[in-house]
Amino acid sequence: MNRIMLPGATRRSRKDTILVGGSALLLAALVPSFASCADTEQTLGPPNDASVTLSETSTDAGSDAAADVQIDSGCASSDPNCVTTELSCDEAAWCPVPTTVSTLYSLTALWGSGPTDIWAVGSGGTIVHYDGKAWKKTPPEPPTYNTFRSVWGSGPNDVWVVSMTDVILHSTGYANGGVTWTAEPGPGAQLPEPRAATAIWGTGPDDVRIAFRSRFLLVGSEFAYYNQWVKTRDPGGGGPSWSIARGEGYIHAFWGTANDLWYVADNSESNGWQRGMTVHGTPGPTGEMAWTVVESQSTQRLEGIWGSGPNDIWAVGDNGTIRHLTNGASRWDIVPSPTTEALHGVWGSGPNDVWAVGDNGTILHFDGTAWKKSTAAFAIGKKPRLASVWGSGPNDVWIVGDAVSLHYTGPKPGMQESE
Repeated sequence: MNRIMLPGATRRSRKDTILVGGSALLLAALVPSFASCADTEQTLGPPNDASVTLSETSTDAGSDAAADVQIDSGCASSDPNCVTTELSCDEAAWCPVPTTVSTLYSLTALWGSGPTDIWAVGSGGTIVHYDGKAWKKTPPEPPTYNTFRSVWGSGPNDVWVVSMTDVILHSTGYANGGVTWTAEPGPGAQLPEPRAATAIWGTGPDDVRIAFRSRFLLVGSEFAYYNQWVKTRDPGGGGPSWSIARGEGYIHAFWGTANDLWYVADNSESNGWQRGMTVHGTPGPTGEMAWTVVESQSTQRLEGIWGSGPNDIWAVGDNGTIRHLTNGASRWDIVPSPTTEALHGVWGSGPNDVWAVGDNGTILHFDGTAWKKSTAAFAIGKKPRLASVWGSGPNDVWIVGDAVSLHYTGPKPGMQESE
């Protein structure tokens, strides 16, 4: 690809409570669907690897038009989200690492069991694995070109990726130079058509929870909202089985434990003001999860949630929204944010080391006192959308997004820690 360098631009090396019943649920009827285009999976074929070139714009020397020259993929130098001076990996906190993924695709989610076992998923059926040295493609067979929206595992030998309620894949991990993906059964007749699967969480291979856009369904003789597909083992000694579970809102992310679980969701379809809903789950009398909405003080959509423990939980979302819940408070605290960009993911190694990522290359770090913008060795051009962050520890943290993976390995001499 041809690059157009601007005068003065430099390029350097890139070094609220719902009690859920306990029995299996059978779908008897269905009210009209609230489906939207968000639940229609648009699949993409393999990328066209033909190179794309930009036609260079000639301008007279000294012309003001030079300030609007496009850099790489339609990025104007007057755009504050355009990189015109590229930091090296020695100067930036975050360094890019090649992913082997086509630049036409985006990485959407990230999870790992440790520094040498990391998984990332994305559009075009993308699943890649990092073994401590490099990212490697691990596509399912037969191939799918769905967008995978979430990845999670209970350990290296129990990994899940989800795209739709009928596209759920499980693996026993990377072994002998490869990985095998097995299709898990979907909700079947309990959902009349596939729904976008938006998040996955669990505690083990027989305790898994997959979120989908909520549906108002008639189950037995009662209408209710359902937004989760749950795999559990029969306490009577039977094998694991899947069931549909009640819940409100379009879930974006889970975080917590089996006895203390949270999710963030957009419930504006039912309540227009409830875009940033936070919901707390604890086991009910029957053993199923009882959900309680907790006041988030946010009208903005929340997309990410993470905590160092039950008394220290963070949620992030649109317009740079940051919320913090401490010591079992009845509502979340509003936290000043250094950005108005949408934030999509949050993760930390502890209460004084938390990262959040979002649009236009936004990387934020919380050091126990305040949130600050962090630096990355982005290439010349438009900053990418960053979707997810995960790490194995304070000095091994990863970010993925549009055609990019970034790695943080800790402080370095000469590093510019914040913008």
